[in-house]
Amino acid sequence: MPSGLHGDDYTVINSFNGYSFWNFIGQTPDEVGSLILNPISFYTLWWAYAVLGNEYQIIYDLIKILSSVISVYLIFRFFSDYMSYDRAIIASFIFVLYPLHDTTLYWYMTLQYILAPAILLYAHHLIRNNKIRKGFLVTIVGSFLSYASPPYLFGLTVIFLYEKKLKKAIVFATPGILYVAYYFWMKFNYAGLERRINADLSILDFLKQMLIQPLSFLESAIGPSYWLKVFYAIESIGFISIIIIAMILIFSFIRVKSFSKVRKLPKSLYIGLISVLLLSFGMFALTGLYSHSAFNLGNRTTVYGSLFIAFLLAALLPANKKSAIFLLIIFLAPVFGLSDHWKNWNENQKVVIENIKNNQDLKEIESDSTLIITGNLYSKLGEHSHIEFFSMPWNVNAIFHNNTKIKTIVAITPYTEIREGYLVDPKFSEKYSLKNKLYVYDSEKNLVKSVSSKDVPRLIKQQPKIIRHWVQLFKNTWVQDIIVWLSPRLVYLFK
Repeated sequence: MPSGLHGDDYTVINSFNGYSFWNFIGQTPDEVGSLILNPISFYTLWWAYAVLGNEYQIIYDLIKILSSVISVYLIFRFFSDYMSYDRAIIASFIFVLYPLHDTTLYWYMTLQYILAPAILLYAHHLIRNNKIRKGFLVTIVGSFLSYASPPYLFGLTVIFLYEKKLKKAIVFATPGILYVAYYFWMKFNYAGLERRINADLSILDFLKQMLIQPLSFLESAIGPSYWLKVFYAIESIGFISIIIIAMILIFSFIRVKSFSKVRKLPKSLYIGLISVLLLSFGMFALTGLYSHSAFNLGNRTTVYGSLFIAFLLAALLPANKKSAIFLLIIFLAPVFGLSDHWKNWNENQKVVIENIKNNQDLKEIESDSTLIITGNLYSKLGEHSHIEFFSMPWNVNAIFHNNTKIKTIVAITPYTEIREGYLVDPKFSEKYSLKNKLYVYDSEKNLVKSVSSKDVPRLIKQQPKIIRHWVQLFKNTWVQDIIVWLSPRLVYLFK
């Protein structure tokens, strides 16, 4: 059962609908939009959106698996410069499979968030071992693979600088400087590209964001959110996964005879990996859009800190078999549970999309009507809302685009508001007219019905509460006041 497509995958597939491979690679930056800011990912990974579309999801999964295998090997090569092979392979596996950022394993669009650091870590290994020319070329690939690359590039450069290897630092950092120049050149020359750096960000807002970044990361990585996620993930494990975990544990217990001793590691490595994390905080603070979370598709932001955590776990693990087996248990159980969760949710999404395609009542709705969608906003991981589906307005439009004539479609949430004859989404600042003829589509029951504007307030009240973070329990307290003061855009969580 494939983990399939999620999030923006549907939107991008819809935008490339009818494209051949040659149409895809022949697009101009204006046509491609912000995807061109990840040029190597665009041409080496995202061709699949145009060629495969919504079909052949098994191929998407095979590419995901290949990406993960390659990443494990490349990261292992980096860590093997500093620690024994057994600890290096543990660090590599932990980073790639870490439950904190499960999005990067199962959401096809975000494969770059693991592949880019893997390639850059390998490039660092090559340059460290005096393979300068090859390392430089590999660094270029990693730099232009993703706009997520700068914190790794400049953070890992600190390792060479601390070791007073100036030439190697310059070789490693140069592709990063070239990528930053490319990024801003594209931004200034193509007006249609998404603006991720907030030009209106004041110094106070930036300082607030710099406070949010470490606090939200620590809470996500070692606080209640992480352990809630582990608990809910274990609850999601299927029978086959339990058997696989048991077999891995038995094999490991029998075959692993010894484990290397903990050894002192260079200070430069600690400083370099911490620099990666701090630079990522600065990058996200400049956008004013991201805080860290263990849940939802946004958990991809935690990859920077996960690299440091993976290193610490592998480096400090006591040198005995029991410790290694214990780490394996608490690591494998949530990994397999999350895998089953993503696969089950993908099956649900496919059923919903098929229902929409075949629903004749939807096809008969007039184009100038407003269609209100209920249900399937998120997957449910325990009590938490996890994988976004209809909660993304652009996803709603992409999925309904080819199956209805309707131009105005909105999925309502408990925090949807009514203002002056419009439905208002406070999270995305979108509004939808209630003056048109109104219909409601229950995506869980696959039913369409006509409603009046007077019915809409009651409909909103009937929507189940969306739990995205445990802090929502502190509504109307000083906790809410602090969070909203630090990041006003998060006020919707407390509606």
